[in-house]
Amino acid sequence: MINLVIRLLITMAALKSADFFLDNFNLRGDFFSLFCFSIVLGLLNWLIKPILVFFSVPFIVLTIGLFYLVINALLLYVSSLLMPGVLSATTFGIFWGSLLVSIFHWFLTVLFRVREKK
Repeated sequence: MINLVIRLLITMAALKSADFFLDNFNLRGDFFSLFCFSIVLGLLNWLIKPILVFFSVPFIVLTIGLFYLVINALLLYVSSLLMPGVLSATTFGIFWGSLLVSIFHWFLTVLFRVREKK
């Protein structure tokens, strides 16, 4: 359970860092709305992302993994649609924001040595 809370806090920190570095990626709201947004994004990554990756394996192979970034951006966009008012971003803002969120999330996961349960 503590691992899940740490992963949610890491996602929140990654979202706020993307908000800090990008002008066209703006998070609005308080701590609770950002926490709920992180939960929605985490649930989409857990439920929908494996299905999208499975059906887009040929595109991922053809683009040498770059289509994976499109899937991340799509999930970030869908989570912004599910929680309106929390994220205000342009198309390029969502794409670059998803890239920065992925990088920061990976970095913080490695830094704090958070592992997935098997």
